[in-house]
Amino acid sequence: MARVRLDDKGVSEVVATVMLVTVTLGMIVGGVFFAQLNLSMQAQATEFENGKASMISLAQMIEGMSLVKGEAGYVRFAVSSGGLSLTRGAERLKITISDESGASLEVFEDIVNLPKFRGGGGVSSLDYQVLKGIPNALPTDHLIVSPDESAPLGWVYLKREQGAWVIMDFGRVRVVPSGTIRVTRDNGLNWEPVNVVEVTYVRIVYGTFSGTNVYNVCARVTNVTTRVIRLPDSTSITVSVERGPYLKNYSVPDQGGNGTIIFLNIVDVELSIGG
Repeated sequence: MARVRLDDKGVSEVVATVMLVTVTLGMIVGGVFFAQLNLSMQAQATEFENGKASMISLAQMIEGMSLVKGEAGYVRFAVSSGGLSLTRGAERLKITISDESGASLEVFEDIVNLPKFRGGGGVSSLDYQVLKGIPNALPTDHLIVSPDESAPLGWVYLKREQGAWVIMDFGRVRVVPSGTIRVTRDNGLNWEPVNVVEVTYVRIVYGTFSGTNVYNVCARVTNVTTRVIRLPDSTSITVSVERGPYLKNYSVPDQGGNGTIIFLNIVDVELSIGG
């Protein structure tokens, strides 16, 4: 009977076992890596969605304050892959008042601070999306909030710029014609009606910063300054708000008075971060 001989080039059982183990380990390591990557991206996406909701809540809370000195509230942020940015703004906001003769008076100027929340590196987002404000509009399209052009003072929007950011924006002015009041020019001998206009700006300022991972962002009204501007010979005025390259005008109609008194309210809201 002829013998059956194995080919000298056959693969031994040891080599085959090593190859199978190596391939299996590679598949396991690859699976674990992609699973961890997927979990990390899901965690970052969840954190970013929570950050959006927290920024909206913060803006709503500030708007809901009675704007009385000392009033405060806080919103909690959970941050691990992203971060909170309270950096000084780059745009200047200027408020100017002019009368029917064309004379103008600059009554306020300051930097617009924009608190921001940054998403993690794995977060994808649209280039721009309004989360709180006027849909499909830019925040600079509504620099004046008036009875003729209603909009919230505080906007929250999504912007992609070297990462995904959620931005809170209070860089606009509320103008409200409030009717007339009776005033005197001769120590009470004669009284006459005068138009009243209220101009309000919420200025975001920054306080202390501390803590890690879980932050309580506290908003507190630290100061309310009211300046009275009298224009005894002007019954119609125009309020102009300039912010960077953008400009918005609002003509306040004559309310039947013999002059105009403007109450300019500057409300300082301090944002502090603590763990």
